[in-house]
Amino acid sequence: RLTLALCRMRGAALKLGQLLSIQDEHVIPKESPLRQVIDRVREEAEQMPADQLLRMMEENLGENWRSKLSSFDEIPIAAASIGQVHRAVTLDGREVAMKIQYPGVADSIDSDISSLNFFLGPIAPRGLFLSTALAELKVAMKAETDYKEEAKHTERMRGFLGEDPEFHVPRVFPHLSTEKILTTELLRGVAIDKCSELPQEERNKIAHRMMKLTLRELFEFNLMQTDPNWSNFLYDREHDVMNLIDFGATQEYPLKFCYQYALLVKASVEKDREKLLQISLEMGFLTGKESKEFLDAHVAAAFITGEPFASNEYDFATCRMTERNSMHIATMLAGRLTPPPRPCYTLHRKLSGAFLSSIKLRAKISCRDMFYEYFSRLEKRFFENNNSNS
Repeated sequence: RLTLALCRMRGAALKLGQLLSIQDEHVIPKESPLRQVIDRVREEAEQMPADQLLRMMEENLGENWRSKLSSFDEIPIAAASIGQVHRAVTLDGREVAMKIQYPGVADSIDSDISSLNFFLGPIAPRGLFLSTALAELKVAMKAETDYKEEAKHTERMRGFLGEDPEFHVPRVFPHLSTEKILTTELLRGVAIDKCSELPQEERNKIAHRMMKLTLRELFEFNLMQTDPNWSNFLYDREHDVMNLIDFGATQEYPLKFCYQYALLVKASVEKDREKLLQISLEMGFLTGKESKEFLDAHVAAAFITGEPFASNEYDFATCRMTERNSMHIATMLAGRLTPPPRPCYTLHRKLSGAFLSSIKLRAKISCRDMFYEYFSRLEKRFFENNNSNS
């Protein structure tokens, strides 16, 4: 009954599944009731009935919407948390992807979040701070239901990455887009989790690009696409490019937050316990009243997470990162006195996704030089900005 109710909720339930299944994959064990519910909801989400689909097209693009297209496939090629994607062809012959929002998703967010709290509260780990996660989910979902904003994020990211030959961001078609329909260039490729049997060199290249993208988004753009769903990153082997899609979960972070977080990662890389605890306290990860046992676990987990950026060739196939980190989870959940800073709910989801994709690809890559390069650029920009404002 719980799974059926969550499946029918579509957006809120699926988005929570994304939030928890990536960020807290090892916080919530596979055998736990919450994990089982989340996995089933992600697999069993219902598609939009045909009559709803056609009504959405008419309401948003007009009764003559078919005349604006050469063809439109009514069977979706993909489903997202708040909409589904259809292939179409424009009048001038270009293939496009049309993301169409589920009717009522935007209006039901508040009630759905309340229902999620009611259903999941009794089975969620206490240290997960579910209410905070749900508050962050509500803010994120309300932003994601505005496809006009997603179109802007897509164009901004296209501008940032336009000169980088390793990435491609789709073009937006404004005349076929509204607040509830987003039409972009249709990009092809293989989802990165399906690339695990490619030759080692190619797997390394894909993982290196994922890490580079994550660092550039946080340290250079201060704008991050925070949904690590592997299907949002398509490897076009023929053209040797990473096609990036779905910018609904894009978050902009303040420059000061990005610099503080970079210092936190740097302390982890350099295994500087004192600096790590100081920055953790300043950012709000800690209250200053935690037990030594909790602080030891906090530091150990951070040091493990910093390892890829400390190595000239980090072997994700043998690192056992998630297994080693999970050894500290119970202590952290039992002793955590405050939830993480809110921006970290989305940031950690993307960072975890970059690590997990590299593990899936069994990659061996050098991240150290790349980390320090982007850190130095960020630090320079941070102090230049401070000096200009003083």
